[in-house]
Amino acid sequence: MKRIALVLAPFALASAALAQATLPDVPDTDGNGSWSLVELQAVWTDLTEDSFKAIDTSADGNVDATELQAALDGGVITAPATNG
Repeated sequence: MKRIALVLAPFALASAALAQATLPDVPDTDGNGSWSLVELQAVWTDLTEDSFKAIDTSADGNVDATELQAALDGGVITAPATNG
């Protein structure tokens, strides 16, 4: 039984990683490696300051990739529709 668990464990971890929403292409116009409210509003036009603060869990005034991924995974925001 332990062998089966050891064999299946990597697949379970890979499935969890694939379940994450892919980060959309959000322009980092100032090139600082994170996004401001204005930068995120280019993609999420209805994003409010309060919503931004909920995403910015470090409260540093910027959203990094980890915070954005957590917001997408947690349903705080949804990935924008893609054309295609």
